[in-house]
Amino acid sequence: MRRYAPTVLGIAFTAVVVAIIAARGRDLHQQSPAAALEVASTGVQATELRAPAPMPPASPAPPQPQGSSPHFTPLPTQRDVTAVAGEQSTASVVAQVIEQAQQENDELGQIDRELAQEAADEAWRREAVEARAAARHAATLEALATLRRSDALLATGDSDGVDDELARAAAALSGRTLLDVEAAREALAREDLYPARQYLKAALAERRLPR
Repeated sequence: MRRYAPTVLGIAFTAVVVAIIAARGRDLHQQSPAAALEVASTGVQATELRAPAPMPPASPAPPQPQGSSPHFTPLPTQRDVTAVAGEQSTASVVAQVIEQAQQENDELGQIDRELAQEAADEAWRREAVEARAAARHAATLEALATLRRSDALLATGDSDGVDDELARAAAALSGRTLLDVEAAREALAREDLYPARQYLKAALAERRLPR
């Protein structure tokens, strides 16, 4: 009986192993057949398959403010509104100052143009007056030269054309000089040469220019 005891024990142990394998067939179906045969043949104790370690709990998300969302845009504060209003007011004031300065520059430019035009007109009038004065002076000199030539002709007794010369000279003369020339012409009309020369000399004396 004793020599058969190890055999009976081996058979009993094998039967226990087979029963355990059959009972946990659902867990051992994931293993390959070669692994199952290796466990059965070696007679090692089957170990329970370890369940995967549980995942650590996820950390809770930080609480969101009541009534807020991930894409919530805060409304502008009173300070922001005041700052924007101040910037707009400053820009408006600057624009008004620039516009006023431009208007003043335009007005000053218009005044400068008017003054320049007045100065130009005044200069033109002054030049015109000076030109007329120069023309009168030249005409007066020419008239006096005519009186001298007429007196020289009358001194020789030649009165031809003297009256026409005196008429042209009278247009540039005035005052007492013109009266003396008219009196000389009247004397020539009477063919009185001596009184005519006397009137011409008086006219030349009155219009004598300083040397």
